[in-house]
Amino acid sequence: MRPQHLLLFCLALYISIISSAVMADAPNWSLVIHDDLKKPSLNNFAERNSILFNYFLKKSLSGLGRKDFYSVSKQVKNKIFWKNHKNRNIYADAFRRSYPVVKNFDKRADIPEIVFLIPYLESLWHSKSGKPDEDYGYWQLVRPIVEEIQALPSTPSNIKKAHSNTIRSNPKLSTEVALIHLRRYYFYFAKVAKYSETDSWLFAITSYNWGAGNVKRMLSEMKRKKLAANFSDFYHYLYRIHLAHPKDKSLKAAVEYLPNLWNISKVIRQTT
Repeated sequence: MRPQHLLLFCLALYISIISSAVMADAPNWSLVIHDDLKKPSLNNFAERNSILFNYFLKKSLSGLGRKDFYSVSKQVKNKIFWKNHKNRNIYADAFRRSYPVVKNFDKRADIPEIVFLIPYLESLWHSKSGKPDEDYGYWQLVRPIVEEIQALPSTPSNIKKAHSNTIRSNPKLSTEVALIHLRRYYFYFAKVAKYSETDSWLFAITSYNWGAGNVKRMLSEMKRKKLAANFSDFYHYLYRIHLAHPKDKSLKAAVEYLPNLWNISKVIRQTT
């Protein structure tokens, strides 16, 4: 083999090895998006959300958990697809307002884009939504969570120095903090509790609304009863407890949270 051919062969081999390593490190959910949808645009963002959400549900829901999820989704659909007096959908409007900000975050390879549906449901992408002493801002973060994240060594200095109210009412800062918060949840469920990739993100999103403590306690309760504790069985168990306590607003919100987000993903796809 000639020296120049050997050089080209080695270069090609090196590129192949590096590419394989990158693909091995990439989360499985990132591989379901076709290249033609990766170009930044409002329509592509909405389409990617829809594709990813369907992928997550397909991978993590089965049997009774799947049946319950789609039953709840139908029940809550009307309030998500509802239009205001201007014949506009409030969640689609929130999506359009948010896109100039969230498009700068959705390139992060470790964050599935379905998490960006959260602030549309939480605040309709309004900076001063809620109360400063409680849930507040775009992502409806509480002050103790912000302060806890500010204390982390790896947190950027601009977040460490900012007031919690400023962070929660600032679109970029609040999104950064919310993503750190969600990553920590995901790390626990994926790396400590050893759930699957899709289960771990769905547990993380559920924890964002209901609290990780509640999710962990219910999973522990299921294990004590020798029940399977994947996300699908967790959702079925949560749904059964909700039906037994229909006046419990916390349980109702927990059961409806992901179905609401899934309906929002359908709304923004249909209206872009």
